[in-house]
Amino acid sequence: MTVTVIKNVQLHVTSEEFVDMDSVAIMEHRIVPVTDAILEDGSAEEIDGGGCHLCPGFIDLLVNGCGGVSFAQTPSVETLDTMRRWLTAHGTTVFVPTMISGSRENLSKGLAAVAEFKEKHPTMCPGMHMEGPFISTNHSGFQPKGYIRAFSQQDLEFLAEFRDAIAYMTIAPEIVRPKGILDLLALHIRLSLGHTAITYQEAMQSFKAGINNVTHLFNGMKPIIGREPGLAGATLQSEKAFASVIADGRHVHPSLIQFAHKMLNDRFYIVSDSQAVAGMSKAPASFVLGGTEIFVDHKRGLIDGKGAYAGTTMTMFDGVRYLVQHCGFELEDALTAATYTPARVLGLTDRGRIEGGFIADMVLFDDEFKIIRVFQNGYMKQSIELF
Repeated sequence: MTVTVIKNVQLHVTSEEFVDMDSVAIMEHRIVPVTDAILEDGSAEEIDGGGCHLCPGFIDLLVNGCGGVSFAQTPSVETLDTMRRWLTAHGTTVFVPTMISGSRENLSKGLAAVAEFKEKHPTMCPGMHMEGPFISTNHSGFQPKGYIRAFSQQDLEFLAEFRDAIAYMTIAPEIVRPKGILDLLALHIRLSLGHTAITYQEAMQSFKAGINNVTHLFNGMKPIIGREPGLAGATLQSEKAFASVIADGRHVHPSLIQFAHKMLNDRFYIVSDSQAVAGMSKAPASFVLGGTEIFVDHKRGLIDGKGAYAGTTMTMFDGVRYLVQHCGFELEDALTAATYTPARVLGLTDRGRIEGGFIADMVLFDDEFKIIRVFQNGYMKQSIELF
């Protein structure tokens, strides 16, 4: 039995048993505490962390693409494998590929690809995020309005067939009416509110019905105003809802990020919302996604012709760094928002924390936010394995 001991590290996002410890062991792909028996055996491989930080692998619940490939444009296992390699190299050990509003044919290809990919990499991909087509045309951002539509019984039957490949769906309750919401929840399909024009009251009713997540808070929804707090206000008041934020310095002002974290606490998490140009050594001036031309503006980010944001080029680790350096987060809180909280959103009970018995997905990094090593499913990843 091979045992790896990572010693002389600062542990983050841990269970009680690892508090005040400076080492951790990996045995049979799982995290275990370092015991006298392990040390006395003498056969364990030891890695000296040099006093650096060791945290759980990052969990990204919204990835459109990266490393030069787009899942919505080319929904295939090969695309997912390219995304996997690039994401792992940057510390993301669990990811949810995202598909925006498009044709039924494209959606079918995407779900089939995810189902096959999940069989090959069961610990890395919990399923697909459907960010459309059941959203509001008034808050669709850059998504092609021609593919946005009402929810039907035929859609329910289609989704029932692929439900094991769906991690969660972003919906607008004005498009998926109450019966549709209850039908989807009855299939154990996780739902998230986003790209919607619903009011505060409608949002609270949706939370009461069983929806407990909000997609990229403050984007794709009405702003908070004095007489109508909308979805954003309802989310911040809710005692159960989780909410993601795109922490790239463009989508949401740092003061609002601070406020959201203050209100949501451990229900606040971040997503990358990355696109294919993330990780490209020479990004093009523009690219096409869902029939829409997206411009790569080095000042404003990724935008369409009307100025709507269209994702990012960031990694989850970039988001952690931004929370610490620009939003005043403690490192522990920033890391939790990129690991344990997104794991809780999807009910991943053995990922997202350094805890005995959890899958050994971990990232070793230094004080300058440079990744030193990545461990995935207990294996230390080498650059030759990733690219």
